[in-house]
Amino acid sequence: MAKVVPPGAPAPHSVLGWDGTDFYVLRTDATGHLQVDVLTSALPAGGATAAHQVTQITALQLIDDLRNALQSVATDRLKVRGEDQLFTFKGGLAVRALYVLTAANGAVETTVVPAGEIWVVTTMTAANTVRASTRVVLSARHDGAAYSARSEDKAWGIDERIGWAGHVYLDVGDSILATFIGGQIGDLCVLDILGYRMTAEV
Repeated sequence: MAKVVPPGAPAPHSVLGWDGTDFYVLRTDATGHLQVDVLTSALPAGGATAAHQVTQITALQLIDDLRNALQSVATDRLKVRGEDQLFTFKGGLAVRALYVLTAANGAVETTVVPAGEIWVVTTMTAANTVRASTRVVLSARHDGAAYSARSEDKAWGIDERIGWAGHVYLDVGDSILATFIGGQIGDLCVLDILGYRMTAEV
């Protein structure tokens, strides 16, 4: 603001402010701008203060992050944690294990469940293709211990299949094995399992 220089000595006048009791002269800065200090706020509780705005921005950013839960924008499919454990189907499970026994009464074992998967075994069959067995045991190995699903003593013929049907749930590192009592070194044994695979949510 330009300074006003009168041609003569003016009669000084000031703008006054009244606080309800007394009058005060309003001040300006060095450039003539009126200075007003806000000592109290007229905003109601929860008004749009800077801190409140930051809180709302944070909330809006969290809502924006929900886009990451969408398979794609503008579709109706929502991806959620654990969705693959609500009886869903990741893929079929069909595993065959062939093993030549290296000891009497030996066993044949499937590959183990890989990380990130759950196997649901619904059918097992096994046989010694070389020699008759007197007992065959179908087991699930979980955390290093074998738990029997079916065990039967009888004169199992050469390549005669023992079967089992039901539900066995295996997690990472688990497997299925078939033990042949009466089997000898060099016998070729086979074990088949069927079912389905799921994704393990961690």
